[in-house]
Amino acid sequence: MRKIYLLVIVATSIFVGGLFTACSNDDEPNRNPDEILGVHYDIWVTPGQSTGMGSNDAIIVQNLKSLEGDSTINFKNTGVDVTAKLYQESIIKGMYYYQIPKEKDRFGKYQIINGQIITVKERPFDKNTYKDRRYTHAWLANNELVVMAANGEANDVVWTKYNTDNMTIEAEGSLDLAKKTRVKQYSTSGLATYRASDNKLIYFFCEKAKKATKQVFAAFINPTTMAVEKLDSTTVGEEMAGTAYGELLQDKRFFDDNQNLYLPLLSSIAGAKSATSKYSRIVRINNGEEKFDKSYIGMNTGTNNGKIVTCDYVGGNKALLYIQDPEHTGTSKDNRLSKGWGANYNCYYALLDLSTNVLKEFTYKGKALPYSSGTFSQRSFILNNKVFIGVNPQDSPACVYVYNKRTQELTKGITIATGYQFTRITHILDK
Repeated sequence: MRKIYLLVIVATSIFVGGLFTACSNDDEPNRNPDEILGVHYDIWVTPGQSTGMGSNDAIIVQNLKSLEGDSTINFKNTGVDVTAKLYQESIIKGMYYYQIPKEKDRFGKYQIINGQIITVKERPFDKNTYKDRRYTHAWLANNELVVMAANGEANDVVWTKYNTDNMTIEAEGSLDLAKKTRVKQYSTSGLATYRASDNKLIYFFCEKAKKATKQVFAAFINPTTMAVEKLDSTTVGEEMAGTAYGELLQDKRFFDDNQNLYLPLLSSIAGAKSATSKYSRIVRINNGEEKFDKSYIGMNTGTNNGKIVTCDYVGGNKALLYIQDPEHTGTSKDNRLSKGWGANYNCYYALLDLSTNVLKEFTYKGKALPYSSGTFSQRSFILNNKVFIGVNPQDSPACVYVYNKRTQELTKGITIATGYQFTRITHILDK
């Protein structure tokens, strides 16, 4: 296929030479994603109209060697139906998927390959239990995984450390946050991440009880002892963009080249008719700090439009955002109205300059990329100096666009056959 140069709203390209540098991959902090070879891609689809949390539709996964080229991917009599065993909400690292499967009483390690699910190892729960799809995680080392979530009564946060080589439980406990905060009911999972630069585990949470204080907390934790060493909070937003389901399906925070940590927050739009009518701001915790940077508010573009669904760091102080905005996409005349939210085709991709707060929408052949449905989805990632962007449009087949950061070219990649909802793309190591 003939390569097409990326066009943007303004005359000058938003992707100029030197714009992108090293990519970030939080799951493998010591590895440069630009050097990852030997991968395949898993395309996740459903044959129905609903996807993500609470969907009862079948989930079909197909392995692909490439997302580029002009081929059409059909799922008839190919791929593997994972519905009976696995959720699409999963922890992904290297060659494996990790999750609480449909049995709900265990934590497992799996592969989806060659048209089948391979159960590598499963470990029944011991002391702590977790609801399926409602937990967060952080990799402390290549084989040490910590899983965290609110307990059954949501009045504390519990944690379990796994050795993922043999799927053994190394330690379990709780954060005893009730002794350190006045929070009565914690958000279901919160968001956890590991900052390798100073060996710090950071856990974000908010209060979900009635009359809760509208703020977001950060707990700074010693990952060896799991002791909470410092707490801070911000009132820039009411909750994290990911509150209930961790990052099992969607990327909800990122580190930049200097290990500064960025977190999108949500707040209700004043006068809104629907609880889903929200807008985003981004807060930052600087490398080595144990507090929010009060001098920085990202996505502060002068309006209260734009609800961040997913976010990925692409290098050069730029972030790829997938944004829900009915006004912008034309599904509503006013974001305060209920109309236009929900399952409408109301999401778009844009690049945010973290220094200037300038937001640039991605375009192709002079037009914005097709607007997508699906707020429980993750169709984008950055790998091998390329930005992969999947769209799920209303009037054309779902497809993938690929931007080459080195050549500054945008091409249209694979197309998904009609009749399927395109929910997720992942990259998996072959060995």
